[in-house]
Amino acid sequence: MSLSLPRSLLLLGLAALALTACSDARKELGLGRSAPDEFAVVNRPPLSMPPDYTLRPPRPGAPPLHVVNPEQSARKALLGNAASPASESVGEQALLKEAGVSKALPDIRAIVNREEAQRVVASPHLVQRLMDWSDSDQKPAATVDAAAEAARIKKAQEEKKPIDQGATPVIERQKTGWLGL
Repeated sequence: MSLSLPRSLLLLGLAALALTACSDARKELGLGRSAPDEFAVVNRPPLSMPPDYTLRPPRPGAPPLHVVNPEQSARKALLGNAASPASESVGEQALLKEAGVSKALPDIRAIVNREEAQRVVASPHLVQRLMDWSDSDQKPAATVDAAAEAARIKKAQEEKKPIDQGATPVIERQKTGWLGL
């Protein structure tokens, strides 16, 4: 069964019309609306001249034009454009006096660095520490029995005794079973 030319054109037109109802087909055919992507927009600042027209690129091996002093840079960052810190108020002077600033050692950083360099910390092997199978003489820390400690403190308060006196109840570690686990 062959279709006549007008009938085949009509079917082709209906198929095209039905296909435009699909959003993807509409977009592909250029019939749909597309909003601009707000993240793809790039603001380009206007071109401007540098403030110093006499500025030239540095020569290789030449010393820098202006050397930054770290102390001045830090002071400027903390205090702003103030050339020198303002004089201390009476309250600040009293606070510094009570804090003992006048007694502070001026070379404390060097002392701390020297002492830190002399200190050697030896730590046990990581696996030994994690598994607690070390043969060292150190005893593991005792675990406090919370319920018994609360009862002891309550009893001491009822008897109006200081709570820091007396033995703290601890949970004893019992090794049972295979290999003491």
